[in-house]
Amino acid sequence: MADGEKGTADLAAATRTPAFRQALRAAVLAGLPAGVQLVAANYARTSASSYWLLRWPNAAPEPTWLTLRIATHQHWLTHVQQVEIVWPQLPKLTGLSAVVTAALTEPTAAAVRYQFTPLELAILKQMLVLADRDLVWLLQLTPAIAASHKGRSFDLQNDLRRLPLLLGDRNNVNNFLTPVSAPGFQDRIIDFFGANLLFAQFSAHHLLKLLPTIQWVKPILAADPRRVNWQVLLASTYGQHFMAVTAQAAARHRS
Repeated sequence: MADGEKGTADLAAATRTPAFRQALRAAVLAGLPAGVQLVAANYARTSASSYWLLRWPNAAPEPTWLTLRIATHQHWLTHVQQVEIVWPQLPKLTGLSAVVTAALTEPTAAAVRYQFTPLELAILKQMLVLADRDLVWLLQLTPAIAASHKGRSFDLQNDLRRLPLLLGDRNNVNNFLTPVSAPGFQDRIIDFFGANLLFAQFSAHHLLKLLPTIQWVKPILAADPRRVNWQVLLASTYGQHFMAVTAQAAARHRS
């Protein structure tokens, strides 16, 4: 193992312990502005990166959310909808709380807060239904993106938004893949990815799995007072053909 790879592996191991994660959570909580709630967190498997789902206070019944990323390096995608703190001192946490406060009170932080439309809630609900059947959305990557494995920067908007979209087997992409053409739907999927509601996993054949961040999506849906008929809303927006393709994929995958 090269020195750089060993250092990355050692750091990932040091930041994976329950004691470190508890200390990191305490540091994040101490840095939150008044009224902001920490709802959920998730952690990268192979690095020290962590992601934090924050609920912002507002007077509207629909919740306002913000994604906070803390890592030793910049995100491999630009134009993601997150507040990013690059903290190369990890696993040291001294001073991090003050940086969290400063980052979340910057004017740029307000620009990346988000709310969900009824249509977006319907898509989130469908993602959970598909995940229950071990089905996930995938992107067919260009050779350049696939070869990089996050080793260089790409633009979320320009490089990923129009890649071929597929629905496939979460555990074995060789087992099942169905192309799906729905540009408006794909736009929402890419937006969710940019806010960490989906996380990436490189796979064989130049494929990028977009796996739902279940521990975020469930509390988001539970916190929203609006109740949507996701099947009706998706059918009226993207058409019966879209619904038929996804339904047939789920039926074939179960058989």
